[in-house]
Amino acid sequence: MNYREQLQLLQERDSGFAKAVELVKELSRLREPKVINFSHHDVDGVACAFILQRLFRRIGARFTVKMPERFRLLEEDFGLVSKGKVDLLVISDKGTFASYEDFSEKAENILIIDHHTPDGNPRGAVVFNPSVEQHVSTSASLMCHMLATQLSLTDEFDDFVALMGCRADFTFDPVERRCAEFVQPFIVRLMKMFPQLFKTRLGNPTMYDLVDRRRTALINQITEALHVGTLAHYYKEILKVAVSGQDLVLDFLNDLVTTKRPAEFRNLDDFLTVSPSGKIISRVLEFFGLDWEQLESRVRGPIFLGEFRNIGVYMVLAREVSRMQSVPFPAILPYVASTQLEPLKRAFGHRGTMIIVFCPKKTGVHISIRGGGGIIDCSRVCSQLAYRLRRLYPSHVGIEGGGHVDAAECFAGESVPMYSVMRELLWMMAEIFQQGALSGAEQDSSALVLV
Repeated sequence: MNYREQLQLLQERDSGFAKAVELVKELSRLREPKVINFSHHDVDGVACAFILQRLFRRIGARFTVKMPERFRLLEEDFGLVSKGKVDLLVISDKGTFASYEDFSEKAENILIIDHHTPDGNPRGAVVFNPSVEQHVSTSASLMCHMLATQLSLTDEFDDFVALMGCRADFTFDPVERRCAEFVQPFIVRLMKMFPQLFKTRLGNPTMYDLVDRRRTALINQITEALHVGTLAHYYKEILKVAVSGQDLVLDFLNDLVTTKRPAEFRNLDDFLTVSPSGKIISRVLEFFGLDWEQLESRVRGPIFLGEFRNIGVYMVLAREVSRMQSVPFPAILPYVASTQLEPLKRAFGHRGTMIIVFCPKKTGVHISIRGGGGIIDCSRVCSQLAYRLRRLYPSHVGIEGGGHVDAAECFAGESVPMYSVMRELLWMMAEIFQQGALSGAEQDSSALVLV
């Protein structure tokens, strides 16, 4: 099945996709419709913002994008950018939450483009999310690209940016020649368009090279540079310039459209020198490398918690580098810890591995979970942990958890005692190991965290 055939199948079988297409068509009939997009602050989210910005400006809309540094969109975020009702609110790569239906008073229409496991059903909103019924490995930027392509409003730059979103969310690995089923038609198409991006080369490993740390690919290097760019404002004391990392990367991508075609990129310098913003990203990349080296020593020798169905579960208790101590999202440490998954698997003969990163921060406790071997669902572990903490501390705000099957986060604000977070986490893991020990005996499905 090629990409066009996949889109036609989605149009026929995915009501959310079909409704999203019709919604944009209806909007195009209005004179200068007002559209506000709230997107995630990571590479996939910025890629969403880029594709959506081009889509809606092509139909004559007044388009505004904001990328606040938290996952769930709050009403206070919306109030900062809109003084009146808008024609369309687009929420991209920021989860599918029931609370999003509360924005119906702010917008004539709400469109949610997402790929995370839903947390409720936002009534009245159009939801395009292939993970509504069961998890599908994809990226939100590919969802945006599908929408724009179905409307015949994409070009090679949209293709290229959606590809980076897919790489940023680990949906394919050019070095290991692996690809998730849902994104395969798109990736096969892009491999023919930009073969130089997928070619394996010797070189310094990136944050995306988790199995073979001797080899990489240009698309991995480019995507890592953009990830680093989204963190630029945390390096402001070095850069001597005030800049928002998300805006920096979006500006860089917009400059790209007027300077160089994606097929012309042969190395990372080719990519970063297309815009003055690339010089800033290059400088941040240097110091990001130093921070990465500092954190490598903190993730060595993780604690072995136990094994579930031949999935070895390990824990790292460590702090982020000082400049990342206040961020409520995974910045560097979880990615560094992910490089331990393959060595642990090989050293101890596990079928797969999972690593839990317990990271105390100035703003609370951040837990990142990576891996799981396709057996333990990281997203369900984090969402269940957040649920248990909310029951213990019903009056506390800032407790959230969820994500993807193989990568998820849980954050508890500073008002929640750190020891309580650790206690609930360890109890949960003990319950999971107990399930494995039951070996087919009756199990408590409420604690089930399997894929």
